[in-house]
Amino acid sequence: MTSDEGVLSDRLVDELQRRILSGSIPVGSWLRHSMIADEFGVSRTPVREALRVLNARGIVSIVKNRGARVNGLSSRDIRELGEIRGELEGLAASLAVHRIDDEQLARMQDAVRDFEEAIEGYAADPSRSRSEEANVRWSEANEAFHSAILRASGNRQLLVSIEDISRRLPRNSSYAVYSGNSRLLRRNADEHRVVLDAIVARDEKKARTAMVKHIRSASDALARWVEDQDRASQAD
Repeated sequence: MTSDEGVLSDRLVDELQRRILSGSIPVGSWLRHSMIADEFGVSRTPVREALRVLNARGIVSIVKNRGARVNGLSSRDIRELGEIRGELEGLAASLAVHRIDDEQLARMQDAVRDFEEAIEGYAADPSRSRSEEANVRWSEANEAFHSAILRASGNRQLLVSIEDISRRLPRNSSYAVYSGNSRLLRRNADEHRVVLDAIVARDEKKARTAMVKHIRSASDALARWVEDQDRASQAD
């Protein structure tokens, strides 16, 4: 697979997972290689890779000669994965308090600032184009913030463990919940700021507690959103 096909595959993974979490692709439905390739205007190679990634995350099951059947993630799955990730990233934040260097701290501060600016920009102009721009910046800043802390923890095995969880529940999964909701985005940004301030103050306990709270808050919001989607689909 070429680098361009790899980028396409990553985009397909994000979009298909977003649709599955939102319920627009129902649990139990089949994803056909040809239909996905036609819709997105791509070859079957990135489609096969995207479905392989979703299969590894437990979101779909690949059946030979039939395609992939959607398993989805239940609200219970999301909360349980959130509990695990919260404890792991909380540990990473506590380790980062003593191990973070100036460059890593600068990356964290830049990410928090980018996050806040994206939200304020959207709040000032909630048009569709500005919302899409804010969501891209939010996703990028969110990834940069968490990645900086994980690297600053200096624990490679912890990083591997968190990456394993992220294969099933990516950090930006809550995009579907926060998209277009400046109130929730501000709350999320405030939680980032609390973690950052605790690390700057070298308060190990507060950094860990704040990160655990942040991860669980995001996971609970996503789980409730999935439950709402389920109820809405049953009512139709």
